[in-house]
Amino acid sequence: MSVETEQSPLPSRHSVRNTIEGLVGRDVDLSDGVPPPAKSTNVVAVYVTDQLKTSALVVVDLECAARIGGSLGMIPRGVVDESIKARELPKDLEENCYEVLNVMASIFNVPNHPHVRLYEMYAPGSAIPADIAALAATVGNRMDVKLKISGYGDGTLSVVIK
Repeated sequence: MSVETEQSPLPSRHSVRNTIEGLVGRDVDLSDGVPPPAKSTNVVAVYVTDQLKTSALVVVDLECAARIGGSLGMIPRGVVDESIKARELPKDLEENCYEVLNVMASIFNVPNHPHVRLYEMYAPGSAIPADIAALAATVGNRMDVKLKISGYGDGTLSVVIK
């Protein structure tokens, strides 16, 4: 007999690394990090259950979003670095980042836990609802890492479980 819980589990670093590494086709390293400061340039992905209940967030800073997007699209690093320098996330990098964050829903979908899918991705400059912003700043059931993609550099990624 199995018991289903109503909350998604906090994924392991291993599953986060393997998911991103498998998508971008480059080595990915994760090390201890700190929560990204709340900035309008952050990207926030909201994951919900089949009942549309917020289950988890992934928050990446602009650097991480650009590097994920650039590595997925094999966009030259110089272009990625220029977008970071300009504090912008061009549409192609944004769309590639969305694809990676969409596939990252798989890290939450484990047996005996609710099915979770990407519901919304708030790109830099988007108005983030207050409840999502509050959850992103929650201390507790979260993983904060420095993510480094071989050939592209690093950024900050946080996974927050509601």
